[in-house]
Amino acid sequence: MENTILGTTFICQVAILVRDVEKATRRFAELLGVPVPAIILANEDGSDTVTYLGQPTQGRVRLSFFRMENLVLEFIEPTEDPTTWKDFLDTKGPGVHHIAFKAKNRMLETATKLEEFGYPLIQHGDKYAYVESTADLGVILELLDID
Repeated sequence: MENTILGTTFICQVAILVRDVEKATRRFAELLGVPVPAIILANEDGSDTVTYLGQPTQGRVRLSFFRMENLVLEFIEPTEDPTTWKDFLDTKGPGVHHIAFKAKNRMLETATKLEEFGYPLIQHGDKYAYVESTADLGVILELLDID
């Protein structure tokens, strides 16, 4: 499916914003009958260069990941740092924030194509980029620079 604007049709992740990542992670693990995955504070040390709406931000966020058979389910609890996660949770409340596609070695190139398609780049770090597509699709798209 290399002829798509995204370069793929493979969805690798769905992310849900929550107000309490510990509770959501624990309850989902109970639901599935699996061990509770670790909760991490991403970018605590500021090593990832994060930009939100054209401005630098530390971009810290609390995360947990469930590696399902067909994709990764991510729970996200924003910190007070200016990010798409915080703005989304503050304005829309908990819910699905984004679906992610693998964009190995072509993340920013694909983001440029999506901007030309009408979905502007709103936040990015070293290994991810979000484009605003909620008006058309009801969800943000994420490009992950992963294998």
